Amino acid sequence: MNRRPVHQEVGFIASMFMALVYIGGGIFLIASSLSFRFLPTGSVYRYVFAVALIAYGIYRGYRAREFRRE
Repeated sequence: MNRRPVHQEVGFIASMFMALVYIGGGIFLIASSLSFRFLPTGSVYRYVFAVALIAYGIYRGYRAREFRRE
């Protein structure tokens, strides 16, 4: 079994953590009613931003997983 260097493992864990933060932030924007008044409630821009956060979080998690497989 090949062990990876510590700096690669730390990078992978940080990337996966940030992917979860982006996904969670997008879900929070959709689910919350005020969302820190960053964007108006019910605004189309708010939902577009939330979907963009979720999509970027999924992409970032996918890239981190693919990088780890190499």
